[in-house]
Amino acid sequence: MKKYLKKIINTVKVEEIKHAYEYWKNAVISGDLSSLDMICDENFAWTNDMGVTNNKTENLYKIASGNLRYLSWINEDITVKVVGDVGILRTREKLKLIVYRQRVNAIQDVTAIFINQNGKWLLAGGQETTSSLN
Repeated sequence: MKKYLKKIINTVKVEEIKHAYEYWKNAVISGDLSSLDMICDENFAWTNDMGVTNNKTENLYKIASGNLRYLSWINEDITVKVVGDVGILRTREKLKLIVYRQRVNAIQDVTAIFINQNGKWLLAGGQETTSSLN
């Protein structure tokens, strides 16, 4: 019974983390800075495919600049591993976007780290590596 209960709790955490990821993704797409401020941990750090790491303020500024617009964002192969109050989400993103007025299609592998603070999953950071650009 104890093993079964652990499995149920883990399944719930996985779904909560997937939901938090979708919340973050939709906020990025729509440029919703208020929602991004809420979902990202204060110590947020994201490393892009060029090896540049942005903190929370830098990331919000980049989104607010308007130099990046998402036309479509499809996720494939989402997996989540939970260890205590930490969740590691991995996915492949297929993106169509406009970067500085240039249309870009990209496929990138993403690892996002979520932490549970007072019952709420926050995005602590992550990294992306581009598999394909065209």
